[in-house]
Amino acid sequence: MASRTLLAGAYTADITPPEGVHAGCWGLHTALAEGAHDRLELSALVIASGETRVALVAIDAAMVDEAAVAEARRRIGELTGIPGEAVLVNASHDHAGPVLLRDVAGAQADSPALEQYALTLPGRIAGAVYAASRRLQPARIGFGSGRAAGVSVNRIDRTLPVDDRVWVMRIDTAAGQPLALALSFACHPITVGGQTRLWDTDYPGPLRRRIRAELGVADCLFLQGAAGDAGPFDFWFGNESPRPHSFACRDELAQAIAAAATGAADGIECEPELPLAFGSTVLDLPRRRFGWTAAELAARAAVQTFTPPEAYPELWEATLHTATSAQRFPDYYQHYALELYQRLIDERDVPVRAELQAIRLGEHVLSANPFEPFTEIARMIAAGSPFPDTTVLGYTNGYTGYLPPPADYAKIDGYGLEDILDQDRCRWAYGITTAFVGAGASDTVIGASLRLLEQLR
Repeated sequence: MASRTLLAGAYTADITPPEGVHAGCWGLHTALAEGAHDRLELSALVIASGETRVALVAIDAAMVDEAAVAEARRRIGELTGIPGEAVLVNASHDHAGPVLLRDVAGAQADSPALEQYALTLPGRIAGAVYAASRRLQPARIGFGSGRAAGVSVNRIDRTLPVDDRVWVMRIDTAAGQPLALALSFACHPITVGGQTRLWDTDYPGPLRRRIRAELGVADCLFLQGAAGDAGPFDFWFGNESPRPHSFACRDELAQAIAAAATGAADGIECEPELPLAFGSTVLDLPRRRFGWTAAELAARAAVQTFTPPEAYPELWEATLHTATSAQRFPDYYQHYALELYQRLIDERDVPVRAELQAIRLGEHVLSANPFEPFTEIARMIAAGSPFPDTTVLGYTNGYTGYLPPPADYAKIDGYGLEDILDQDRCRWAYGITTAFVGAGASDTVIGASLRLLEQLR
């Protein structure tokens, strides 16, 4: 029987995008990036046990394209021999970072000026994993969790719970010296809005800095959880008086999560042996079907007013906020909603392809998918998991839109197109009204995730 003695190696690279391109994925402003408040990072952690190796990659980006992940995995296989399904690539969903997705024509969807930057991403991912694998050394690993209570909210329905758990994996050298730390929390990184010209990590950056300072680790990976309906503090949709976007707000959230993470890490007992396993499965899910016809949609789009993006100011004014921006600028949201609904019709026979992945780390498991899963989706996967500790990640190995639980779709039953477009009435339902897949897909994803976990068990 092969030894399960652990080896681990980590590496972090600076991937701050260039100046002179649209900063972040916020609309309603025209400012181009003029520098960086923080450096954006790409961190890789490689763990080996016997003949099995897995790689965890964390990227400061809003989303990462499936094709970029596939190319990175191909290069990683050539460089290290680590199989593609053992490589997990998670985007922090940083709204002040780049959107690294391609449109149907193959161009950079968010900003053509980011094209060259985006083309380097597979090589950067592969290079970081290669560098981490070159640093493999005997290691000890342990797990813990804490709570960051009161710093996040269910932004769809503030009366519903969110997951305030902070999951922590601590990696030490064989001699007991700190080597790296990985953690996960579920919350939209939207504390800093469109009021800045600077690239910014949102809360994961200052969170990592505090952990590095307090625990003495060189590398810290932040893995975004099931944040589809989770926002910071009081950022629920429709709130007319939320705390303002600011770096101070960002840092307060980061400090609360860091305190929970470092507290949990202090009590962890690290072990020198750990069984590893990995697996993935790909689903082809039917696209969302709404009740209106293509002719009805076209007629409504023909009379839709729209202020072009270049007509907006350079930056958001101080009181503009993600909680109410749709009510302030409804034509902007209505225009893009109509574009989405038209695309769903045009591509109705093209399935939404989603890779589900699981990484087993002893009795602990990461269950990952490319959606923005709502809190209840993660709860249902964790509740049905055969592992005592299951952490659900979204924004992983691609991007396939929101994934509400089946019951949430029913909340807009009977709503017509005009109802859904009415931002005063239906802004609260964002994520439900803009999901690429229907209610049946949620059950399919949950079921397939649990079958994958059973296989690893």
